[in-house]
Amino acid sequence: MGEKSQRSFFVKLSILIMGVVSLLVFAYAIIGDNGYLELKRREKENLQLNRKIERLRDENKAILQQIKALKTDPKVIEKIAREELGMVKPGEVKITTNPVNERKAPRAEPGQPNP
Repeated sequence: MGEKSQRSFFVKLSILIMGVVSLLVFAYAIIGDNGYLELKRREKENLQLNRKIERLRDENKAILQQIKALKTDPKVIEKIAREELGMVKPGEVKITTNPVNERKAPRAEPGQPNP
């Protein structure tokens, strides 16, 4: 009967070792260098990068449209000349205000003259 109990011990030990090895393989598949969690992180990063690429493509498209307008549309050129360079057409008068230096007049107290 000793041989039978020894055989059953080895069977149980083999099952235990296979279970531990299986658990380690499963854990590595989940959290390893190329495991499931890493795969999900990379998919999320890929999605973010694709969104950024799309946003940059749209931005590039808008910039190319601006460049084309600057090269071909006189109204766009005139607008920039007026707004950014302060240019005016002959015969026009440019009126500017300086909002930084403008201050509200102090309120006079009743019965006191305005300054």
